[in-house]
Amino acid sequence: MRLVRIEELRTGDRLGRDVFTRPDAMPSLRAGVRVSDSFRQSLLRSGIGSVWIDDGLSAGIEPLDVLAETTRQRARSAITGALRDASESLSSGGTLTHDTVTEMRCVAELIVGDVSQNVHSALALNDLANADAYTLKHSLAVTTLGLMLGARVMRNYGWRDHTGQRRFDRVEERLLELGVGLLLHDIGKLAVPPEILEKPGPLTDDEWTAMQAHPMLGFQILRNADGISALSRAVVRSHHERWLGTGYPDGRAGNAVHQFARIAAVADVFDALTSDRCYRKGMPLREAFDFVVARAGQDFDPEVVTVFQATVAPYPPGTWVRLSDGTGGLVQEVRQGAVLTPTVRVIVNAEGVSVDPRVVDLATAAGLDIVSGEAEIPEHAALSR
Repeated sequence: MRLVRIEELRTGDRLGRDVFTRPDAMPSLRAGVRVSDSFRQSLLRSGIGSVWIDDGLSAGIEPLDVLAETTRQRARSAITGALRDASESLSSGGTLTHDTVTEMRCVAELIVGDVSQNVHSALALNDLANADAYTLKHSLAVTTLGLMLGARVMRNYGWRDHTGQRRFDRVEERLLELGVGLLLHDIGKLAVPPEILEKPGPLTDDEWTAMQAHPMLGFQILRNADGISALSRAVVRSHHERWLGTGYPDGRAGNAVHQFARIAAVADVFDALTSDRCYRKGMPLREAFDFVVARAGQDFDPEVVTVFQATVAPYPPGTWVRLSDGTGGLVQEVRQGAVLTPTVRVIVNAEGVSVDPRVVDLATAAGLDIVSGEAEIPEHAALSR
């Protein structure tokens, strides 16, 4: 399979995975269905940016499913319910209901369980491409990436207790609290006027001030919620703090920012950069990857970025890439710790002419690397699908 943007989807392409356009509904399109022009337009209207297709070129390429489909569906429904509950609480001055908090904790536990089973795998965030509108997709992607990072950060570097002692115990327990905070990290945006959230152009100073209020607004919504721990609230309050103290709302720096918030900051920025928004197109994964890496020690905790570099695949399986010798192909497999040197199924030569497919392992191919990715497959190569 390979992931294609809706703009590149062709009539007759066969879906590789079910497509969901609502969090609490059956699939709108089933795997195996041939795409029609009306289906493509419907997907665009629903906010779906890309889908998996199954063709001859990508046969046998199977991206890692970090989350089980049942987990994804329950998470979508739970996030939607929490946003609805929080919106109602804003008008009444209340907080999240006990039932909503209980469901969020259950979902966080499910995601922690799925992530724990894949702790030695590289993470391809395009696994979450079929999540629905931005807020829903963002919450789910940030939670998944944040928990993958959190599990490995605490395994490699531990966590510090109130005495400053570095510890390596109770990681699963802490991951649950991290997961709840990640699921709810942007809940304060419900109090930001939609005309600011959805503004297609730059924000004014006053609008930016209103936007920067959302972490504290979220913290206040959750302050009295039974079952939301101080650890989870730290994610909501501080995920926009930065390593050198240039963030908000408190301008804290370094280890004065809670470890959970430092993990959330990387996950939040990476997914925001790679997502299509009303004011810009999403950045290619490799560019966003390089951005995060370059900001280690400035915006982001260097320990978290070290784990990020070994964990997140800037060229996920199914991505079309061009190699330094001019040949092109599809990424076939990505390994943790070697995310920049995947195996590639070469499909076209340097002139762009289709050739018999061959697999190249960039980890052992001296002098050969990826020079560009995420480009559309050449038309004459795609004809063989």
